[in-house]
Amino acid sequence: MSALRLLVAGLEGTSGDGAVLARRAGLTGLMSADMDARVPTDCLSRLWRLRLGASDDPCLGVKAAGHWRFGRLRLMDYLVANVPTLAEVFTVTERYSALLNTAPNKIGLAGDARNPGSPGGPGTVTYQIRSGDPEVDAMASQYALATVLFRARYVTGREIRPLHVGLTSCAPAHHRELAVRFGARRLDFDADATTMTLAADDLSLPLPDADARLGAVLRQHAADVIAAQAVPSPWADRLRQVITAQLADGGLSLPVVARALALSPRSLQRRLTEEGTTWRDLVDTVRRDRATALLARGASRKEVAARLGFGDTRALRGALRRWHTNGAPVRSPGRPR
Repeated sequence: MSALRLLVAGLEGTSGDGAVLARRAGLTGLMSADMDARVPTDCLSRLWRLRLGASDDPCLGVKAAGHWRFGRLRLMDYLVANVPTLAEVFTVTERYSALLNTAPNKIGLAGDARNPGSPGGPGTVTYQIRSGDPEVDAMASQYALATVLFRARYVTGREIRPLHVGLTSCAPAHHRELAVRFGARRLDFDADATTMTLAADDLSLPLPDADARLGAVLRQHAADVIAAQAVPSPWADRLRQVITAQLADGGLSLPVVARALALSPRSLQRRLTEEGTTWRDLVDTVRRDRATALLARGASRKEVAARLGFGDTRALRGALRRWHTNGAPVRSPGRPR
């Protein structure tokens, strides 16, 4: 939960009460969870939504990112500090992003810099958060991109200045402060994704304190952590089965599922936290997976809506659009849309 704690601290540093926000978002329990556990996407979204409701500051994301300090993101910070060049900082960030949260975010480095043997050229770093809420995604992406930039400056010991920063938010009345905080030579809004372009000379910068052997050990450890997170436990399988059955019966609720598992609602919530998810996220995932399977078998949308607890096919269509936007399309083969 290091990413959650870092965000709470950052938002508190932007004249917001981080502890109050976390409590209002129902995240107090998560704040005391294992530091290395992933943050459920829904938790971060709720926190951003509450903070955005109390602020119209166009610099909120980059200001919150200014409270990052090396080590606060634990394994991720040490991973990126032990690679040969700045370009590899971004490829490692992409490869091990699943350490931080469960969102299908778009992260990566494009350009010649990604291929060490190719002629030097600028590279574009993309960090686009995908929670399903455009306003949250715009500000959370600004925050994530700024955090990556500030970390790049720290591990290289250099003042990295992007050639260009693209933000998905609309242009505010005044945006000079944004440009200054990013150190960007050019800043554009209404972009398709949140990006920054860096010069070839910056991307080829070596990391003076990198330890190649430690880096190899950390990368193997990170891969093991991600693999362990991806393996469902027998308990998780049983939980999904109970949720699926309750969806079909139309009586789905956390207390009902907890009772079927011989747990108290509080114990079930604690187990969900240990699994790195929330009740809302898990139910949504089960619905998505079941919808995919049922539609692939040729079930009608009316049948799928009934079996998954949707009020009608209109509600199902809305969920299908959201799942399509956030990830892979869910289609009904051979059936009209």
